[in-house]
Amino acid sequence: MNAPAGHFARVAFGSLLIAGLPCALAASAARAPAATPAAKTAAATPVASPAAAPPCEACHGAHGEGMAAAQVPRIAGQSADYLKKQLDDYAAGTRDNPIMANFAKALSEQQRAEFAARYAAMSAPYLAQATPPMSVHLARGHQLAFQGDEAKRVQACNGCHGPDGVGVPHAAPYLAGQSAEFLSSALKAFKDGTRKNDAGELMRSVAERLDDADIAAVTGYFASVDLSTH
Repeated sequence: MNAPAGHFARVAFGSLLIAGLPCALAASAARAPAATPAAKTAAATPVASPAAAPPCEACHGAHGEGMAAAQVPRIAGQSADYLKKQLDDYAAGTRDNPIMANFAKALSEQQRAEFAARYAAMSAPYLAQATPPMSVHLARGHQLAFQGDEAKRVQACNGCHGPDGVGVPHAAPYLAGQSAEFLSSALKAFKDGTRKNDAGELMRSVAERLDDADIAAVTGYFASVDLSTH
């Protein structure tokens, strides 16, 4: 947002992404029966094709709707390019999350592309916020989305993420309809430097200019936008 218009486009509030797949693997492990010779053989093989029910569902939901309370993002209809990049970054270690890294590394590049395409083709109902933001927060969030803040050298989010944050194919992920919890956690991770897979530190330079009130306002605003109406 302190850079040219293409700047905010190439990054995500996070990793709009896939922090929730870890829980799926942990849950599956907890329920697993004693290993048989056949099971041991299967366990040694790569993760099954995305044509089968993927482990992602335990956290991201059967339709990719996400889980707000656990800060798990909605990934249904998200750009396949963006989803693939996050999986690639987990596999390469450029995005840090031990469980997600284990999951991504178990996939071939082709399988990561298939998972990304699977969820990109999905749709999920909009889930309204349990506690809608106050009007004053919505107003500030709307300002940051549409106008930015010149005094803070923050560019309008919509300049890169599209009208009302609906995303720009091959460039920027959608923000509209994501949970405020997820968007807030992603921005804070960029701000404190625990997330570093943004090219040129662009999102970090944006996030560090936003205080907690701004983060609450802009994430609450985008969470209030029903993506299905756009």
